[in-house]
Amino acid sequence: MSRWDDVTAHFEHRVTFSETDGLGFVHHKNAAVWFEQAREVFFRRFGTPAADLLKQGAYLAMRQLNVRYESFIAYDDHLSVRVALTKLGRVACDFHYRVENLTTGKLAARGHTNLVAVEEKVRGEPLALGRIRFDRAPFEKVLVDADEFFDAPTGAWKPPRWDPE
Repeated sequence: MSRWDDVTAHFEHRVTFSETDGLGFVHHKNAAVWFEQAREVFFRRFGTPAADLLKQGAYLAMRQLNVRYESFIAYDDHLSVRVALTKLGRVACDFHYRVENLTTGKLAARGHTNLVAVEEKVRGEPLALGRIRFDRAPFEKVLVDADEFFDAPTGAWKPPRWDPE
């Protein structure tokens, strides 16, 4: 186990046909979905499932999404999507992502999202910029440097062997 396993979360995914384009490669829209799934795993892993945040009225809205594709991802490729929390401010937080293609052994994509806290002023009124109001302590312990996370060599963490059956 590497130190990254202590401060990040990941999930594995087998690319489905519906995620591909006419050439058999993954369509770019899927990265946003994978990043969201990775954040769900991250929040659950570090003690605050995203569903609980919503019940508490702690909404995080997407302000920025960046993706850089490093290599092609094809139908039936086996992926590991890893996420790290890289900034936790009063109003916003940043997550960085690495998508490793376990089939090819290559880094397939890198990404970044910036989320902002929003809240209702009065029931029924539109959401407004707010503050992050959930317990920050578990998350402050796992903050990492974005450049260090991005620069980690492919295979710096060894996910457990995945068997879909």
